[in-house]
Amino acid sequence: MNAIIYCRVSTKEQAESGFSLDAQEKSCREFANKNGYEVIKVFIEKGESAKTQDRTELQKLIKYVINKKKHITAIIIWKYDRLTRNLSDQTELVKNFSKLNVRVLSTTENNEENSTGKLMRNIIGSFAQYENDVKSERTISGMKQACKDGRWCWPAPIGYKNTRDSSNKPLIVPTEDSVYIKKIFELASLDIYKQTEILELLKNEGFNPISKNMLNRLLRNPLYCGLIKVKWFDEYLEAIHEPIVSKELFFKVQNLINDKYNLHSGKLRNHPDFPLRNFVMCPSCEVKFTGGWSTGRKGRKYAYYNCRTRGCSFNIKREVLEVRFLEFLKEIQPKRELINLFQAIANDVWNQNKLDSMKLKRKLAAQIKSLKDRRNKVEELLINGTFDEQIYKRKSEELNHEILSNEISLQEYNNEIEEVGRYIEFCKYFLNNVSEIWLKGDINLRRKVQNLIFPDRIYFENEEFRTTEIAPVFNLLKGNNINKFNLVAPTGFEPVFQP
Repeated sequence: MNAIIYCRVSTKEQAESGFSLDAQEKSCREFANKNGYEVIKVFIEKGESAKTQDRTELQKLIKYVINKKKHITAIIIWKYDRLTRNLSDQTELVKNFSKLNVRVLSTTENNEENSTGKLMRNIIGSFAQYENDVKSERTISGMKQACKDGRWCWPAPIGYKNTRDSSNKPLIVPTEDSVYIKKIFELASLDIYKQTEILELLKNEGFNPISKNMLNRLLRNPLYCGLIKVKWFDEYLEAIHEPIVSKELFFKVQNLINDKYNLHSGKLRNHPDFPLRNFVMCPSCEVKFTGGWSTGRKGRKYAYYNCRTRGCSFNIKREVLEVRFLEFLKEIQPKRELINLFQAIANDVWNQNKLDSMKLKRKLAAQIKSLKDRRNKVEELLINGTFDEQIYKRKSEELNHEILSNEISLQEYNNEIEEVGRYIEFCKYFLNNVSEIWLKGDINLRRKVQNLIFPDRIYFENEEFRTTEIAPVFNLLKGNNINKFNLVAPTGFEPVFQP
C-alpha cells in the first residue's frame, strides 16, 4: 500500500513549540511503517496558514492525488488541523479524497470509520476552528482598538504611505502624490467636471495611476480628511494622521456625489419586527423576502413577508412563517441523548488536548524564568561596567519585549484551559435550547442564530422549509442517527441519557 505524507507549520513559534516539520514527518513515517504503508512522496508546507485551502503544497498534493489515485491508498498527517482548521473545509477535503478511494489518516487522532470515530474527528475539527476563530477575534479586537486610537492598520491608499511612529505603531503619512489627491477633490467640488474629465486633466499634468472606478472610491474615502470609517463602528473616528483635504471639502464632494448630505444609512436592514427578512428566499425567484405592514379596510395593520420581485405573488403572514420556522428549528434540534454523548466525547478530546497545553505552559514558564535570569545578568553587567547605558537599554528592551510576549502566550493558555469547559457547556445549552433561544432573543441574537445554523440559502415552499446547507454539528447529531448508528461513548465516560 502506498501513502503520501503532508506536514505543515504556519509560524516559527509553532516549530519552536514542538510542532516542527521534522517531528511531524518522523511521526508520519513511523505510523506508515507500523501500518504497512510505503511512503512514496512527502509534501512540506512552510509558514502558510490553515485558514483556507489556497496553499501551495496542499494544492500540489490535491493534483498529485488526482493524477496518481490508482497508486495511492492513504494520506498521512500528524493532526487533522495540519490539513485545515476550517471544519467544513476539512470535511469536504476528506470526502473528496474518499471518493478517490484515498483515506486521510492521522498519527495522533482517531481513524476509526465508525460513527464515533467520525464524531470525534468532527469535534477535534471544531476545536481547531474554535482556536482559529479565537485568534481572529483577538486580532480584530486589536485592530478595533487601533481604529479607536485613530490609526489605520491596512495598506495606505494612493497619496499616503505606510510607516511607523516613534512607538513603532502603524501610521500613514502623505506622499508627493498628495498634491494631486487634493486637486482631485477641489475639481470635484466645483461641480462642473465629470469624473472622466478630472482624470483627463490630471493625466495632462502627468498623474495617471488611477482609473475611473478608482477615482470614485478615492472621492468617497474619508481617510483623506482625517477620518476613519470601518464596518465595526457606525460613526466616523478621528484619525491621527495628517489629512490631505479639509472635512468641509470632503463632505461637500459627498453632498454633490449623493445629491444630498446624508451620513446615515437610509433603511434599517435588520428590522426587529421581521427577523426573517433578507434571510429566507423565494423558491421561484431566488431572492430574499422583504417584510412590511399592510393596512386593512378598518385601519388595522397586518404584518407580511413577501417576495421583492415585481410580479411575484408570494405573500405570507408574518406569524405563519415565523411559527413554521420555529417548528423547523425544533425538528432539527438534536435529541438530548446525542447531545450528552457529544458532551462526553468533547470532554474526552479536550482532556487529551489539555495535556499538550499543560506541557506548553510549563515550557513557556521555563522560558520566562530563563529570560528574567538573563535580564538580571544584564543588570549585573551594567553595574560591573561591562555594558554602558546605551547597550544596557537596548538589551533590556529586547528581553522585556520577549518576556512580555511569552507572558501573553502563557496567559492565553491559562485562559484556554479555563474557557474551554465553559465553551463545551455553552454548546450543550445552545443545542438543547436552540428554538427557545431564537424565540426569546432580540433581533441581533436571532440573526446570529439563523446565520450560524443555516450558513447558505434557505427556502420556504409548500409550507415547508428547505436549505442547501446546515451547520455540520446539526447534521451530525440528527435525531434519527441514534437508531442508524451504534454510538459508543469514549472510555471512562458514562453519558446520562435523558428522555
